[in-house]
Amino acid sequence: MLFNSLTFLFLHFLFLPLYWSTKNQTVRLYVLLLSSVIFYGWYYWPGLFLLFAAMCINYLLSLLISKKQAKWTIALAVLLNLLNLGWFKYSIFIIANIESLINNMGFQLIIPKPDYWLPIGISFYTFQIMGYLIDVYRKEVPAEKSFLRFAVFKSFYAQLIAGPIVRSHELFPQLRKTAVFNLTRFQKGFFLMTAGLAIKICIADLLAQFVEYGFSNAGKIETLRAWLTLYSFSFQILSDFWGYSTVAVGIGLMYGISLPHNFNFPYTAQSSQDFWRRWHITLSEWFRDYLYIPLGGNKNRKYLNLILTMTIAGVWHGAGWNFLLWGFGHGIWLAIERVTQSHKIRNNSPLMRRIRIIVVFNIVSLLWIFFRAPDLNTAALFFKNLFAPPYVFNAPHIESLLLTLIIFILFNKKLGNLFYADHFSRLSLKRQLFVTIFLILFIMGYADARLDFIYFVF
Repeated sequence: MLFNSLTFLFLHFLFLPLYWSTKNQTVRLYVLLLSSVIFYGWYYWPGLFLLFAAMCINYLLSLLISKKQAKWTIALAVLLNLLNLGWFKYSIFIIANIESLINNMGFQLIIPKPDYWLPIGISFYTFQIMGYLIDVYRKEVPAEKSFLRFAVFKSFYAQLIAGPIVRSHELFPQLRKTAVFNLTRFQKGFFLMTAGLAIKICIADLLAQFVEYGFSNAGKIETLRAWLTLYSFSFQILSDFWGYSTVAVGIGLMYGISLPHNFNFPYTAQSSQDFWRRWHITLSEWFRDYLYIPLGGNKNRKYLNLILTMTIAGVWHGAGWNFLLWGFGHGIWLAIERVTQSHKIRNNSPLMRRIRIIVVFNIVSLLWIFFRAPDLNTAALFFKNLFAPPYVFNAPHIESLLLTLIIFILFNKKLGNLFYADHFSRLSLKRQLFVTIFLILFIMGYADARLDFIYFVF
């Protein structure tokens, strides 16, 4: 079920009063679990069987890890989760590449490919549960004894599909206590949900139409349109994922549950390291804590660790060589920064700060080509359009695109500042109502442009 659908809004506001109508925490947890099951099953109901199986198996594994505290238990738990993720997400990619390699060697081989669906959000909920199991093994958190509470932790619909990847120490304490209804938090939650939907529907979905045309015609578009398509995708993926994450935080607050923010104006970053501290923050922290540091972090083979971590992060996003190259490119960039120490800001004058922001934004945007292109051939064509002659800087019918980009660039910081701390709550009630009603009207004006969230497929 999409956040940006009337069905979701109806069910969300149906379950909210049910949740707050009781002070019995067990009943509240059942309400959250039921709503999450409906939310997930609405998109593709057979996926519920896999989700339930993962809940049961990982619940038992967490108890086993807590009891035994042996390396083989955590190794088994991680292996089972990775095998599950690998089968559904990477098996066809691996089989196709093996088949292609053998055929290129002169042999004829056809390997039957499994016929299955990609469970929505499997990468997110797999990483969330793996982080929890590792924390239990490290004795950073106790194993949760209540299966109901564990099931809500794994399936809470605000963050089930595309994050943020909520850690066990952040969510379990909130699920154990009975929250008291707070109107201020509820108002902010409603505002965040509305603002997130506005960013998604009015910006991301509008830009998606220009981006789709550009990448679908990668061999035909002229220079200016290629650059505009590139920048459009940079802002499309930001507004799409930022919008989703903001909706998720808003939903949580409406239930009295605090979820971590996932973005902090990433296109104002002044280095690659700074970018990854601002973009998809919970995933970046996950890879830092559960992969980069265990590999040795900054102590041993730090450059190799950076490249390996980011390459795996790229493959996590999708089964394809383009995703691998996207992650590898970011890893190389991070390693170069460490070698040259360019991530350390020495001259912080306004001019140099703006230059660094522009340079970082353009490198990030160029790397997005691998992320967005359906294959490497399309990516190569797109790079050719950007840099190879003939250079054509005449692109008709781009006025609405330019207007959308300018509006987003000018106002995203002002709107985004209201998301954090208690900035929105400090506004007068009249201003809160004005901003929220304006966003609702904005959404209604662009409602026909509704598309799936990009990160749903991960």
